[in-house]
Amino acid sequence: MITKMPAARKQGSLTWALCLCAAVCLILLSHRTPLARTLVIEGVEEAPLKWLGHEEAMGIDVDIMTEVLTTMGVSDYVFRFVDTGSRLLHNAKSGNSDIILTLSMNDRRTKYLMYPDEAHLLLDWRFAVRAEDKNKIRFDDFTDLERLRIGAAADYSYTSSFWNSGLDIQTVARSDLLIPMLLQKRFDVVPVNYLNTIYHSLQNRYRDRVAFLYPPLRRAPYYNVFSRASDYPGKEAFLEEYNKIIREMRDDGRLLRIFERYLGPDGYDWWQSQYSQ
Repeated sequence: MITKMPAARKQGSLTWALCLCAAVCLILLSHRTPLARTLVIEGVEEAPLKWLGHEEAMGIDVDIMTEVLTTMGVSDYVFRFVDTGSRLLHNAKSGNSDIILTLSMNDRRTKYLMYPDEAHLLLDWRFAVRAEDKNKIRFDDFTDLERLRIGAAADYSYTSSFWNSGLDIQTVARSDLLIPMLLQKRFDVVPVNYLNTIYHSLQNRYRDRVAFLYPPLRRAPYYNVFSRASDYPGKEAFLEEYNKIIREMRDDGRLLRIFERYLGPDGYDWWQSQYSQ
């Protein structure tokens, strides 16, 4: 004798089975493909690279990163600023931030940071001189600077060869004193952060009074990097696309336009110093 299951009971069992199957699928999917969330991009304020102006992030790095994300179609992101470099690196190690703006590379950092192939900036330390001395002073090696008064900020690393050059180096307490003392003719040559000095000289209207010697005293690539501890989905694919877009921006003029936005006529020279030498 065959006993038939009531239709209502049969329908309930089928519904229960479908719900169970859907729940299992959701659990599996949640482990395999994390839901996208707000991308947290963090940095330390330093004009003209990045700073908070009128409650909105501004700067060369901010504009570069915004252009990259727009090209990717990523709209859910936030720029956040912290007070110190140590706090910045702590947040990266713990995964409290996803992308960190403008870091150099070293072996210690690669243990907790994922670096792209493309450096978006090459930051220079160059010797600055008064504009009227531009054709009188050159720098091919340190012997070219003999018998000149060299100013430098105490405790800045610059390079070991600079400190061991035997030049007449006089130190000051802070790096922001060097350009004023150069213009007051208390020094003849001072090593400075090239990008920052261009920007501040434009902001303070003394750009025509300062010139820079080439080649750089020191040059280093800087990167926008991903925290290894971040749980943002698809970090490896993100970095691959990031590399592609940075190369495109270099070739199609978008990087140049960003540099000119902050550096004026010097933007083109800055772009050439990055990619044409």
